[in-house]
Formats: sequence, structure tokens, C-alpha cells
Amino acid sequence: MSSAGPMDVSNIPKIVSEEFQKIPQSYSEAKAISQKIDDLLGFRCASIEENLFEKHKDSLFSTERQFWYGLELQSMQTPYSELMHMRSVLQPQPGQMWLDLGAAYGRMGIVLGFLEPEVRFLGYEFVKERVDEGNRVYSLWNIKNAELQSQDLADPHFVLPWAHVYFLYDFGSRADIYIVLEKMRIQAQKGSIQVIARGRGVRNWIMMDFPWLYDIHPPQHFTQWTIFKS
Repeated sequence: MSSAGPMDVSNIPKIVSEEFQKIPQSYSEAKAISQKIDDLLGFRCASIEENLFEKHKDSLFSTERQFWYGLELQSMQTPYSELMHMRSVLQPQPGQMWLDLGAAYGRMGIVLGFLEPEVRFLGYEFVKERVDEGNRVYSLWNIKNAELQSQDLADPHFVLPWAHVYFLYDFGSRADIYIVLEKMRIQAQKGSIQVIARGRGVRNWIMMDFPWLYDIHPPQHFTQWTIFKS
């Protein structure tokens, strides 16, 4: 597992600082550490996901859209170690806006909330229960620069705001992700943007069909994610 080097954890609450300093040696270990951090922070993700699965299990295969009901919890979220590495590579600057597209419970907001209080974080997540839980934990830890909102990103009436950095996971179907990438292209006409693409699908699709994200600036590839710049 790649490391970003020595980590400043002085602004991370003591209850989780030891876990944030651990350097996982495998993806499974990264997920286990992330689970422990979630538990220490007071997330109630497991029970929420169980309830969501029970509520939607009869319709899981009746739609082409994907909301990851029933998916193993740590597989639908990016490990904290990766988020910390992303922060180290991109070096957020005060006043920047970071948008997470398909934020789940908003782990990126936790990292930026603890370590980059002058960066604004906004996470969009379709499932309201996840949004409410993430915002509850932000409030619990007095994180004021991060917020989650419930939003269907593929809604044709939804206008994606411009941001310095977009974090785009494989949040849904290929069709939905293509819609969002086109919305990003429109915003990129207002100023250069950076996109953290995580997941095999979204990275491949960008390289196949969205050359505006790599024609000018060569992408930076990492094991699980790639940084593109318009």
C-alpha cells in the first residue's frame, strides 16, 4: 500500500489519531483500519445499511441504476489511508472547494474537516439516510467546513457547481457517470479542474471517451485512483 510519508495528525482527535497513523500493508488491512476509525467516530453505518437492504431488496434487480444496497460496507467507501494520500498529493489550499460525487457517508469530509478547515467540502449522495448520518457525525465532531446533501447527480435539472477538485467514485451506472462527466466538462470551461477518479470503471471510461481530462495534462495514476486535470 503506497504511503504519502510522515503524517501530521496534530489536528486529528486523539481517539482516532493512532489509527490514522497506521500504514496498511494491504487493501483488506486498509478497510479494517477504516472500520475501526468509523466506529471510534460514532458512525452507525452497519445498521443503516442493513435497514436499507431490507427496504430495497425486492427491487435490487428491477432497475439499471445502482445505489449499492447490500454491498459490503467497506467496499462502498474509500479507505481513510487513500483519502489521506490524495490530500498529500493534491495539497489543498485555503479557499478551495472540493466536491465528492457519490459521497456515501462522507469520509473525505472527515479528513478535510480535521486537517483542512479552510477548504470547503460538499458531498453529494443520493441516499438520504447516508447523508443524514454523515452530517450527524460532522456535527458530533464540530466539523464546520463539510456538508453532505442528498442529490440525484444524473437529474437533468441538477446543475453541478464548479469546484477546484472533484472526487468521483464508481457511484452508479455507466450511464449516470457519463452524465456527470459531461456536467463536469461544462464546468471545466469556466476554469481548470482536477478530478480524482477512483474505481476501475470510471478511470477506464474517462480514458476511453473524455479526452478533455487528459489531453493537456498527463494523468497521475495510483493503484486504486487517478488524478486528471483539464
